Amino acid sequence: MKKRILAIMLTAAMAVGLFGCAGGQTTTREDANAGAAQPAAASTSNKVKVDPYNGEPVKIAYVAHDLGTPNNQGWKEGIERECASWGNIKVDSYSGESSAETQVQIMTDVINQKYNAIILQCSDGTALAPSVKQAEEAGIPVITLNLDADTVHSALVMAVDYDAGRMAAEKMAEEIGEAGEIAIIQGVPGLKRTDQLEQGFRDTIANYSGIEIVDAQSASFEKDTAITVMNSFLQSHPDLKGVFAINDAMAEGAALAAESAGKKGQLSIWGADGEKDALAMIESGDMSGTIYTNSWDEGSTAAKIALLMIGSEYSYNVLTETPKVIMEPIVVTKDNVASIPEEDRW
Repeated sequence: MKKRILAIMLTAAMAVGLFGCAGGQTTTREDANAGAAQPAAASTSNKVKVDPYNGEPVKIAYVAHDLGTPNNQGWKEGIERECASWGNIKVDSYSGESSAETQVQIMTDVINQKYNAIILQCSDGTALAPSVKQAEEAGIPVITLNLDADTVHSALVMAVDYDAGRMAAEKMAEEIGEAGEIAIIQGVPGLKRTDQLEQGFRDTIANYSGIEIVDAQSASFEKDTAITVMNSFLQSHPDLKGVFAINDAMAEGAALAAESAGKKGQLSIWGADGEKDALAMIESGDMSGTIYTNSWDEGSTAAKIALLMIGSEYSYNVLTETPKVIMEPIVVTKDNVASIPEEDRW
């Protein structure tokens, strides 16, 4: 299943030396400020054009937040698939082990090793910003995945965030009859994407006067932690009707806790991402739904941009803000989960 890219047309962008955000229907809380330019990027860059499709050696580093998660594995495979046809293109993957400090050290190492491009999922956008700037100034394009860096860089490839929360809220409200107590299982507060997911959910639920958000706790994206959080919700709020988890792993944990409490199928449980275990839980009735994005396509798109940057004279210093590629989401419930084929389940 091919996903339609909702922002920037890459070939046109290269022709003018700039990326721009095109029309798409996704929204964020920052839309009102979309026209305000960020501070200009530094003017220095040591970018050197290398042709990745003509036999010249190319090295791409993928620096993950945590390589053990399904999302990161999906992105990794997508990146590797995109580069597999050329023997001269090498992809090396590094796990940040959920630590910004570890990622900073990895970034220093790959910059010193003169990689041609870096694909990065930031554990902390502020902490990684100096490393991203250092890479760009060294002529190494940086493409971030889902979790952004707080500095201008070559590109961000992301799933929808605010809209994913909105979509989940609308479907949950419908499922519980627009009335009842619900709760949120949060990710790591302060991460832009996860904060936007939660805000999209909260803003939309606020439109339903009969629904009350009675609790919100962080499970740090972890399934096992989410089981504990969900057990706490069930004990404190026996009339709970629904739970929105910021990612699928936590939604799966919530579903397991609900099943152990004898409440399988009695609560509306929603996640976001679309990993294959969540899709299986939707099919079995353990989860109500998720907002699906094809992580293989997302990783492949990041690799395409990286190769485009490597093979051009383009340099990030022409940018006043980081261009975004937003991947198309699908709202998945039991009614349409069968439409996602096995080859698109990451």
